[in-house]
Amino acid sequence: MEQGKPFGTADAPPLDFDAVCQNVRAAMEPARAHAVSLHDRQGEVLWLSESSMGPDEHDAVRAALESFADISTPPVLAYDLGDARSAVLLRAVNSRRSMAGVVMVILDTRAVGHDRAGAVKLMTPALQRVLANFADMRPDLEHVAVPVAAPAAKRPAQVVTPEVDRLHAALRRSPIALHVQRLVPLAKGGQMKRYEVLLRSKSDEAPNAAPHAMLKAAVDNGLGSMIDRRVLTELIGWLLHHPDVSRGHPVMFSVNLTSTALHDEHFIKFVELCLAKSALPRSMIAFEVDVPTAMKLGDRMADVAGALDRLGCPLVLDDFGLRTECFDLLRLPGVRYIKLAPGITSNMRSDKISQAAITAVVQMSRVLAMQTVAKRAETAVEQEWLTALGVDFIQSNVFSPSVAIETLSKPQR
Repeated sequence: MEQGKPFGTADAPPLDFDAVCQNVRAAMEPARAHAVSLHDRQGEVLWLSESSMGPDEHDAVRAALESFADISTPPVLAYDLGDARSAVLLRAVNSRRSMAGVVMVILDTRAVGHDRAGAVKLMTPALQRVLANFADMRPDLEHVAVPVAAPAAKRPAQVVTPEVDRLHAALRRSPIALHVQRLVPLAKGGQMKRYEVLLRSKSDEAPNAAPHAMLKAAVDNGLGSMIDRRVLTELIGWLLHHPDVSRGHPVMFSVNLTSTALHDEHFIKFVELCLAKSALPRSMIAFEVDVPTAMKLGDRMADVAGALDRLGCPLVLDDFGLRTECFDLLRLPGVRYIKLAPGITSNMRSDKISQAAITAVVQMSRVLAMQTVAKRAETAVEQEWLTALGVDFIQSNVFSPSVAIETLSKPQR
């Protein structure tokens, strides 16, 4: 992202958002701001002063927008992010009393205090002038006056119950770890190493276990994208600190997406922002969607696939079957890998129809410049059959079990 230009608006006139961030820092002294970000009235990121935002910061912005929709609320709110950090959200209002955007500042919690009054004290006259200048810079509000009390984002209203609040807090606190499982190539040639990223618990009660209950509860309560954001943030952060993983050969890591993330209109913007700030090579991060979920999404899946393809992120279709609807998904832009449903390969040794089906999918994928993956191939005989049928990779707990991602950077004997 170039200095002095808003994120995602390359055709717009240059706006010195970086200067706004610097002025915010100066106005909040002696409190030291670790990071400053500018957002429009829908919560979309306009500018980041530091590294990419994590899921907790994004959640703070969205919660603040909902609160700021009520004109009676204070123009400054604080949210505890843990690790002795707090997010202070500031509402920017123009001369027509319309909300022009939101400024988020990350501070040490001790600079904010533990109550709302501590955050309100940060709203000095100097900071108010900076917010007013930021509001005047928003050209998209020149002809549109949106009352402050209007909804902040165009998404279905969600009833926030105490149970959802508790689950949200638990998801933020739950320690997670990333494991990876390599796809084993069945044909020689090609230097790229391909991995699927797997979420694991880091708690003392169930270390390295797949948190199925947590994932189900998150998806059922509309919080699945929060976990997807954490996984993506952790993965990018780890890759940036371990450049040796891709030294000498290209690598690809596929991240599974929940249905909540696919419905979340802000998630793709989050992905775009993370990739832009990290400057990782294109195609290093792919995204994986299971076919039943993709079929239910309809046109929304096409929009998501198109957006990811423009970002250079390959798309992986998991649990691919032989129904007509499955084949229609091959028209989606960016599809590069097809993971066959286990039911197709389980009977291949005794059922000629299964053999013909696998061969047909393999030939189709080659014409479309895609590659096929067979799951749960646990014996050498199955591996030989799949190789003979032309399958490109297997994903196997026997031939390549999942390992902690940290092991990828350790020297091999």
